[in-house]
Amino acid sequence: MTVTSGPGRARPDSDIVKVPGGHLAYDAAGRGATVVFIHSVIADRRMWDREFARLAGHHRVVRFDLRGFGGSSAATDRFSNIADLHAIIHELRLAPATLVGSSMGGAIAVDYALEHPDDVAALFLAAPGLSGGILPPFDAAEQAALDYDDQKSQEISRAWTAGDRSKAVELLQHLWCAELKGPALSLFRTMVEENLTEVFASPTQNQAQATPAATRLGQLHAPTTVAVGDRDNPSMPVFARRISEGISGSRLVTIPGADHLINLSQPEAFETHLLATFASRRQ
Repeated sequence: MTVTSGPGRARPDSDIVKVPGGHLAYDAAGRGATVVFIHSVIADRRMWDREFARLAGHHRVVRFDLRGFGGSSAATDRFSNIADLHAIIHELRLAPATLVGSSMGGAIAVDYALEHPDDVAALFLAAPGLSGGILPPFDAAEQAALDYDDQKSQEISRAWTAGDRSKAVELLQHLWCAELKGPALSLFRTMVEENLTEVFASPTQNQAQATPAATRLGQLHAPTTVAVGDRDNPSMPVFARRISEGISGSRLVTIPGADHLINLSQPEAFETHLLATFASRRQ
């Protein structure tokens, strides 16, 4: 299947969907089976620039900013990312859709599939988080990885709290995105700089309501790929393995040379595994 796009083929429609207390900014392009991209909370919808353009020749592609990021409004009260995604999918008539989620975007995709299984044709979870976290007990290697994540995350938090923005960004990049180079690194830094408060303090996403998902993963039946990079924060392979083990029939893939933002650090490998997920999706 060819996914390269010709001139102008990915020309998007950009607009907003109104949600309680605000709005969500989105881009949509193309025709065909639907793909919805959900970004990481160290990025915004621009992290999908490459995939959005390349897939629009053969798919209906949609990407949007979570509340508090990019062009979407900040939260003024408690809200639900599941309800927000539902608004996007049903306002734009996208169901059934393949949900592609990075990091917390993966957690949102899982939450949505649990709540609205008929809307989901497949899941592609890239270095996914999980609402409520994974459950103990942890073996020694798992505990060491989780402890490392906690230690480094506290260092980032201390730098941010002390007002050392430059150090906070450098520590963030080192922990999560050490393999990014060239235009991918520039895009990452731009997204972080333009979403600083939400990236480091999460004033909006801290108001998001979510139900722990670890004990409910067995309820998922959509074809699922869980992808993780071998250069990611070492806690993420722990999450990826636990999530994949919890979803019957899921496929776990480790992508060499990829950090947390797999599609930016290893775009061709990301695309290969994404296309394999498309081949298995429910109609």
